[in-house]
Amino acid sequence: MKRLFARAGLAALAALWVGVMAANPAGAAEVRVASRTLELLPEGELWCTANLLGLPAAAVPADPDLDALASRILLDGTRAIGIEYMRRGRKTTVHAEHEVILCGGVINSPQLLMLSGIGDPAELALHGIATEVPLAGVGKNLQDHISVGPAWARRDRGPFHRHMRTDRILRALAKAYLGRDGMAGDLPGGIMAFLKSRSDAALPDIQLLFNAAPMTAHPHLGPLRKPYEDGFSCRAVLLRPESRGELRLRSADPAAAPRIRQNFLSAGRDRQTLRDGVRMVRAIAAQPSMRPFIARELAPGSDSDADIDALIRASGITVHHPVGTCRMGAPSDPLAVVDPALRVRGAENLRVVDASVMPDLVGGNINAPVIMIAEKAADLIRGRTPLAAVTVGVAASQRIAG
Repeated sequence: MKRLFARAGLAALAALWVGVMAANPAGAAEVRVASRTLELLPEGELWCTANLLGLPAAAVPADPDLDALASRILLDGTRAIGIEYMRRGRKTTVHAEHEVILCGGVINSPQLLMLSGIGDPAELALHGIATEVPLAGVGKNLQDHISVGPAWARRDRGPFHRHMRTDRILRALAKAYLGRDGMAGDLPGGIMAFLKSRSDAALPDIQLLFNAAPMTAHPHLGPLRKPYEDGFSCRAVLLRPESRGELRLRSADPAAAPRIRQNFLSAGRDRQTLRDGVRMVRAIAAQPSMRPFIARELAPGSDSDADIDALIRASGITVHHPVGTCRMGAPSDPLAVVDPALRVRGAENLRVVDASVMPDLVGGNINAPVIMIAEKAADLIRGRTPLAAVTVGVAASQRIAG
């Protein structure tokens, strides 16, 4: 049933694309890729990067300090020599033989830099932190994908809804754990697509994420907890936002969560492009192959700016693809935090290796790019000769694929 539902969605997308191209050969909207979602879930088991690379168990530290909170980078002048961290109320320091490598992510890497005196002097002074390395770009340039989900009620309850009954969930979990198959080892997703919302866009600027279950899905069991209304949605994702946010310290206390200001839809065409993405989703749902599944539309109800803006306010969420708060750049870039070798500018023996170094947001998920950043960093640290550059193009025949 799930595959049938996904095929219906893909057929609707293809029908919409053919209709658009027939009406406007110049391509008012262009589908570049439409496919089933690829996930690190071989045989129903979630894999991490270590599994994927086939690393032996011996490569993982036997006793990592999992409960530790890094509090600052130890500096000798501008040279990083170690890390100070807190664990169960006790302060500990560790010293680096060669380099200190931050992999705290888009939020914690810039936070730790600022706590250590590396950042905008004016920002650091607000919290009584002495500036060791002035870098105005630390915490700036925050980018992320925002998505909004038009939704429909299903005509009949789907298989995921039936398996969300509490007693069936327990059986499904046991089956997935022991046999690596069944509903608990799968996701109620469907297809995704990358589209151009207008003909003059250089690259796809909208991603569609087709969800075969509502965001309100929950376990249910007869009169104890009533079943939820079954439905589905397709989230439109703004792939190339012009808006930029920032991350700032709340205080000099490492345990205090930083202030995160996303600034979604605050600049340029962002809001209009997301509106156009919602209209694309509604056009797909209106195709004949989707009619057997739809009882009624839940939101937004029309293509008007007012209704779509109301939906954005009600259901707009991050897709959790933040990047850019320690951006890579040339010496002439006033917001550059790291150089092309991921070394923190103005400091020695200090690198950042995570999504925060990306100067711009990719037009898709960031899992693979972050893995490749780590692969490249490993080569740089070990002094390996870089691979030869390769130019990769997209053939016209590959622009829509099942």
